[in-house]
Amino acid sequence: MSTLPDRALVIGGGAMGTGIAARFAAAGVETVVLVRRPEAAAAARDEIAGRVERLVGLAEVPPRSVRPATVLVGEAPGPFALVVESIAEDMAAKRVALAHAESLVPDDGIVATNTSSLRLAELAEGLTRPELFAGWHWFNPAELVPLVEVTGGPLTAPETLERLASLSRAIGKEPITLRRDHPGFVANRLQYALLREAYALVEEGVCEVADVDRAVVAGLGARWAAIGPFASMDAAGLDVHEAVAEQLFPQLARSTGVPELLRETRRSGATGMKGGRGLLGDYPPGAAREVALRRDAVLALLADHRRKDEQ
Repeated sequence: MSTLPDRALVIGGGAMGTGIAARFAAAGVETVVLVRRPEAAAAARDEIAGRVERLVGLAEVPPRSVRPATVLVGEAPGPFALVVESIAEDMAAKRVALAHAESLVPDDGIVATNTSSLRLAELAEGLTRPELFAGWHWFNPAELVPLVEVTGGPLTAPETLERLASLSRAIGKEPITLRRDHPGFVANRLQYALLREAYALVEEGVCEVADVDRAVVAGLGARWAAIGPFASMDAAGLDVHEAVAEQLFPQLARSTGVPELLRETRRSGATGMKGGRGLLGDYPPGAAREVALRRDAVLALLADHRRKDEQ
């Protein structure tokens, strides 16, 4: 496979699958998306078109590079140089999808999973070419967030990881390659460590839910968007960092259970923005779209700064 595949298949037409497909289509790759139900096909087509249009509008990609994606139901005629599985986090369903994916690629074709939590060794069981199978974890919105995590199972060939990392860069992504498979990989573990402390601060009466979001958006997020946490500590001084760590680490939350605030909110029937109510309260109609547009505008601005830094 060259840096960019001639044909790529995405299995799954949900939020992540359509975002991945949009990024491929925007890079000029012949992209097919496979969905299970006819009623899901039209929605997936509209979603991909909207995401590609957003990429063009935010100047992430030039219009001339875009190649429309195709959405198919049930079956997709191969071969594909690359297949990316992006369905729900269900081990049995993913194994079925991955086995089917392997039948659609040539002998040197890569099969990747966008899992965010399942172990790759278990997902690879039953595959005939596990050396060409790897984890390729994208982040929502997949077409805009630069980071992807590349990781292998016990039998994944190093060359497979190198090819996926190279492909990631070719479509404008910033890959990190893990040394080994680890539950939650890197970014989700960091995210959930912060969330555990965030819930603890609210439940202990230190601050309100909205205060946590403000602290991250106006403080940590703004700073870490420029330099990461380790670089921030180097900038602050490791002597200061060591002294604060000695005092603060013993005080941080250590609970291993689901936070009670989350349990209570879910028991009330709240599902977040998609259902009109979440941890931050009620969301009126159109609020979710406004949040997404604000998020995407910031992501595009950061991407523009990165491009200028690289020039």
